[in-house]
Amino acid sequence: MTKFFPLGCIIMASGHSTRFGSNKLLQEFQGQPLIQYILNTTQDLFTERVVVTRYRKIAKLCQEQGIPYLLHDKPYLNDTIRLGMAYCQTSELLGYAFCTSDQPFLRWQSVSLLCESFIKTPYAIQRLAYGQSPGNPMIFPADLASELQCLPQDKGGGLLAKKYPERVRLVQVQDKYELFDIDTVRDLRQCLNLGAAQYLK
Repeated sequence: MTKFFPLGCIIMASGHSTRFGSNKLLQEFQGQPLIQYILNTTQDLFTERVVVTRYRKIAKLCQEQGIPYLLHDKPYLNDTIRLGMAYCQTSELLGYAFCTSDQPFLRWQSVSLLCESFIKTPYAIQRLAYGQSPGNPMIFPADLASELQCLPQDKGGGLLAKKYPERVRLVQVQDKYELFDIDTVRDLRQCLNLGAAQYLK
């Protein structure tokens, strides 16, 4: 059953991939560009969804699939957050989900569970975790919107999670690989060599 939670979803696809050596989000992984996995995982869940990127190839990929995107030339992480939130202007939004684009094993069911948990406690900052190890995505209540829009240069929502630890709720994933993010070519190889690719089947 298709669900549309009253949330804005900002898919952050503007990183420089410095440690990877090239644009990792366009790197083929199990037959698809890496970014395709988060596009699939966030499908049919959110009232608003937008991909924020500085890369024309990613914008073209989104355009071909009818996925809203913002193409920009701003340099910092806080720019990506601010631009994405500005796009999500639907008045009934209860919060904002922020997703990285380099977690190929993240499951749709886990993101749905994260959204359901937020709806039950919409005052809390919700984030996926494996045990006590927190990860992404994260959902922030609408009352923190102004602080999210005014984050310091190149800082993300994790800063607010540290500022308000009493408001953070961890939502458990089934497998630690769901939170694994690919930053380097070695990370990419590790995913395959460890047999983690079975979770995509």
